Order: sequence, then structure tokens, then C-alpha cells
Amino acid sequence: MLTRLARGAWPAVAALAAVFLVATTQTVGGPVVAGAATSTSGTTSTTGTAGSLQCPAGTGTGSPGITRTQVNIGAISTLSGPISADFAPLVKGVQAYFDMVDTRGGVNGRQVKLAYNLDDGGTPSRFVSLAHTVVDQDHAFGVVASSYFFNPTYLVSTCTPTYGYNVTGDWQGPPNLFGSGGSVQTYNSIMPEIAYLLKQTKSKSVAVLAYNVSSSSAACQTAVQKLGNAGYHIAYTDLKLPPVNADPTPDVQHILADHADFILSCMTVNGNIAMARAVKQYGLGVNQLWLNGSDQSALDKYANLMQKVYFLVQHVPLTASQSAYPGLKEYLSAMKKYEPAYVGTETAIQGWESAALIVAGLKAAGKNPTQASVVKATNAMTTFTADGLMTPVDWTVTHVEATPPFCSAFVQAQGDVFKPVLGHGKSVFVCFGPNVRDPKPIPAKAGTPGPKAG
Repeated sequence: MLTRLARGAWPAVAALAAVFLVATTQTVGGPVVAGAATSTSGTTSTTGTAGSLQCPAGTGTGSPGITRTQVNIGAISTLSGPISADFAPLVKGVQAYFDMVDTRGGVNGRQVKLAYNLDDGGTPSRFVSLAHTVVDQDHAFGVVASSYFFNPTYLVSTCTPTYGYNVTGDWQGPPNLFGSGGSVQTYNSIMPEIAYLLKQTKSKSVAVLAYNVSSSSAACQTAVQKLGNAGYHIAYTDLKLPPVNADPTPDVQHILADHADFILSCMTVNGNIAMARAVKQYGLGVNQLWLNGSDQSALDKYANLMQKVYFLVQHVPLTASQSAYPGLKEYLSAMKKYEPAYVGTETAIQGWESAALIVAGLKAAGKNPTQASVVKATNAMTTFTADGLMTPVDWTVTHVEATPPFCSAFVQAQGDVFKPVLGHGKSVFVCFGPNVRDPKPIPAKAGTPGPKAG
């Protein structure tokens, strides 16, 4: 679950919280279709090409949920239970985007409605049941999903356009699955960015911490291997911390003894905060990169422990220049109007991005869209940016692979905000090729929001 989405966002404060509550991780992938892909520890293999990314023959031919005046979308999310805070905000971002679009007249004269909002309660079997409900009983045109127990089997078999929070490997491959920011998960794409941060902070020695679950340890294991092979000194690693109530104090003592000056953490925000307390207690002046925790609510609560901590995001940081990034201005305006409690929530941002893709696909498919035509039209998009809020997604390839340039915005907790850093001028995005040993910024992909990044 702790993985880099192909040009998507790192799962923020809470995505990993699910592992606290699940004894074993489930593999619940759908059938392999043309274009399917798998990814393990930073490598991606493909079994199809972009040209095959359309609904299989005989599926998606209808237009359920569409009337003369409305398009009905369904949602399956974890709205209740102990991990609901991690996943429920996605529908808030979806709703805010639809509300904004509908006040402007909708899409081709139709209002776009989140007509069904179903709760899987954080239960694997419940998600499977609700997938049948939303398709067979509610007759939704498309589905947004936000659940650790996402199981696309039935949604793939019906070629129902499906969008949402990519926190498992089960979004990869099928042409109708559109994970926010991309459907492939890969660790390799952030390695040049981590290496660049090491150089910019003049860090000489790295400590790496993760939980003893594959969703956490795999990302940091890749970092240990790739950074080590590129010549960076890995002073200390602990990839076997218990995912429940881990005490990082002994690790911080090792970090002090081993003279590490940079900490890379693949833990959740709770684990990171516990680590930050120990770092402060022992007076370590280390740079830190957390792969989780860039939610505003976390900073509001733990600002004294998060100061100067770095994060990577693939959307325009919320404190960037609104004049340079009109997409950010639009997001902030609509969210403050329709869902003000969720403006700074990373999962809500992914909901906004998902809703923007739904609307873009409907527009591209024309006045009489079918599910198959929306899937086909979406998979022809090469620079989707959610109206200028995120780095471009090339849907002709991102079901099956992640390709450079790899772009992120570096942000740092400063006071009570996350401020963009390391960009050039008003450009918040910094882009790289695959070189980890000597990472140097390269020009951004065409369509990247804002001033030219490089």
C-alpha cells in the first residue's frame, strides 16, 4: 500500500493505517486482460500495449445510469469502521467537483451526480457484494472506489468505468480502471527524487525505517537497494518494525550512534510522529523525508514535531501561487465552498482528480456516451492534469508502465503550512529521468501545470 502511484500521490496520512487492523494482506486482483501489468518492488512488466486499452468485445456497450438530464455515478468507500478516516474523504472531493461542474451546466446538458454512496465498512467480502449492487441494482454509469479492499473483478468483467484511490496493486492493467494519478504502482520513479533531496540537503548518511509488512517495507527496501547501488551510504536500516504500536526509540538511538544525518521513513504518520518525538528527545539534527503525513490535519496537530520535514506530492501544493496555478485556485475555491472541512486532505484531492477524469471522459465521449466510449476516450488522453492541479498522466500507457520524466513537488513543513521547496521561481515541480547516481532536473513533460519546470 505504501507505493508510488504512476504520477499519482503518495498515500497520505492514513493509507497505511489499514495494515494496523488487518492481520494479513489480501490479494484480490481482477482477471488479466489485454494491457494487464504487475509491479513488484519497483519493477513493472507488461503483457499488453496501449492500443489494447479498450473494453473487451461485448462489454461496456450500454449507457446505464444516464438519462436526458443526469449521469448517475456510484461510490464504494470505507465510510465506517476504524479505517474510515483514511478512505472516506475521497467522496468529498468527488462531490465538490461535481457540484462545481453542475453549477456551470453539467456535461452536455446533463448534471453529474454522486447518486449512490455505499459503505463497505472496511470488509473485503462487503466490497465484492457492493460492486454487484452498484452495477446490477443501482445501474450506475461509473464507480468511484476508496477502499483498502478494492476488488475490481466484477467491475472489470462489466467494463464499468472505475476511478479512485490507488492503494493496492489491483488497479493495474484493465482498461476501465483509472486510479487517481495513474494505475501502475512503482517504487523506482521516486528514487531519483530522493537522491536529489540527499544532495540538496548535503546529507551524507541515510537511515531507513519501515514496518514489517510488504506494503511498507517493499518501498523502503527498494530505496535501500537503489540508493546503495548508486553509491549513497546507508548507515542503518530497520524494515521490520511492528505495525502496531511500534516504538522507534531504539532505532533513533542506532541512528545517533551510526551518525546518520538523513531519515527516510515508510511508516504511517503515527509512526513518524513517534519517531519525531524520539529524534527531538535525543537532539538529532537530521533531515527527514516522510512518505506519509502531508495532510494539513496532521500538521495542525503535530506542528512542533514536523518542522522542516520533507514530503513529495504529485499535485500542486496548496500553498503555491494561485496566479501561477489556476487549477489550484479553482480547487481551493470549490472545496472551501462545498466541502470546507476537507480542503487540505490528501484523499479528498484524489477524489477531486478522479471526478475531473470522469467529467473529462464524458466530455470527450460526446453527447451520447456509452461506458465503452468513455473508457476509450479516456485512454486516448496523454496529458490529463485534473484541470491543472496535478502532474500529467498519459492514459495511453499508465495502465501498464510509468515513464519519465518523473515529476514531484517537494514540500516542507514550515510553521503551520507545507511550503514548496527546491523548485525554480514559481515552478513547484522538479522532474527527473531514471538516473539515481547523479540526479539532475530535466524539463517537465508538456502539459505540466504552471511555469516551466526543470
